[in-house]
Amino acid sequence: MASRKFVAALCAAIVTTVCYAKGPAMSDTKTYCFGRYLVDVPVDAQINGQAYEYDYGQINVSNESTSKSSFEERMRVRATELKAGKQKDGFLYVGDRHFPSDTYVFELSRKLITRPASGFEIYKWDQGGTYSMQGVGYAQDKISSVISGIQNEIFAKLKFRDINDIPTRSGFCLKNGFITDDGSKAQHEDTGISFKFARWPGVLVSVHTMTVTKLGEPKLLERINSAPVPDALKGVIGLIKTLRKGNRTVNGREGEEILETYPTDLGFRTHQFRWEAQGTQVSEPLKPTLIVEFESGMFKDDHGNPLRPNITDEQAVEIFDAVVNSIRLRPTSGGKMSSVESSAVLPLGTLVQTGSICPQTGWWTCPEANGHEVVGGGRQRFVAGSVMPVATVLGSQNFADRLLGKRPQYNVNTTWQLVGFDQVDGANTGSLDQANTDPA
Repeated sequence: MASRKFVAALCAAIVTTVCYAKGPAMSDTKTYCFGRYLVDVPVDAQINGQAYEYDYGQINVSNESTSKSSFEERMRVRATELKAGKQKDGFLYVGDRHFPSDTYVFELSRKLITRPASGFEIYKWDQGGTYSMQGVGYAQDKISSVISGIQNEIFAKLKFRDINDIPTRSGFCLKNGFITDDGSKAQHEDTGISFKFARWPGVLVSVHTMTVTKLGEPKLLERINSAPVPDALKGVIGLIKTLRKGNRTVNGREGEEILETYPTDLGFRTHQFRWEAQGTQVSEPLKPTLIVEFESGMFKDDHGNPLRPNITDEQAVEIFDAVVNSIRLRPTSGGKMSSVESSAVLPLGTLVQTGSICPQTGWWTCPEANGHEVVGGGRQRFVAGSVMPVATVLGSQNFADRLLGKRPQYNVNTTWQLVGFDQVDGANTGSLDQANTDPA
């Protein structure tokens, strides 16, 4: 979700003493979870829109609840569409897989001018919610690991969440969903949610978090002061009124703000307020950039004119201040990565097939590792609750492969065998060799 750009303001800042206490407009509030953060808004706020990106890209969520049978029918229809070449980027159907966790994967391919490229569509159903991710343009030797990563790191941990539920476990809130994780992995995340109000037509409040890819970028006020003034605004720049501008620290996050009102041809003014705290660590989900915006005049009447804000400057500032002050990292009680994992430890030699849910965190191997090279190694660590993947076997190189530096890969549905546990307090808790367990 793109951040709104503010025009340069050449007016001097008005120095005021500000009290951030809640007033009548924020006397009754409701809390929403978005990404890893919480925000409080007036209780009558209506969600206007939401957008979420997590690690590999955007997660799309259906607006309507569907039954499992309807979802399965939709997957059959989608398979037929892809086989008929109905993919918007011209990618062709290669194959599909269905996993027990109500997850469908469609693999795609297209021959580009420079090289062949791969793509995917992945869909999941849970308690009426339908979630999906799409991607194209991947190198053919990377697509298997991408699909496996999305299955294991996202969809296996993605569960339905009612919009009114505030989880206590560590994880990432999205529209009607929740991904369980502890936020320790460096990755891309981008979240946004906006609200509208029946009693204040044209008012839009939005909150946005995003991990940063680079430190030291210009801050809010520096960008505003250095931005050129568009020709269309040069005649009215003196009419822009700055209500407040400067530094503002909220819940330990150092930020900057600017609150302005703009004239219209209809004789009233509209509001553009923004507070921004830059992310303090690259790709750190728990230390992202935070943005809050309050805008009025955002919706149009039948003649295309902005709706007159039914709100005073004092009310607008009150709402903005209260929302900004409410932004906080969602407190959690920690907890397990998945409800699948219990205190009981499964015996070494336990067998689980590809596509099943991993029942035990530990080290696993597969028959293909005996005499073949497997991507990820002959022994691989899987976390309870993740989907057991295919075994990706590396084939022999022919002369052309060696010239091009390629290595053929083959995905095999396999049976994984539990052969070891993680070390605890410096002591290995066990391995199949130590236990001398016969898996048969």
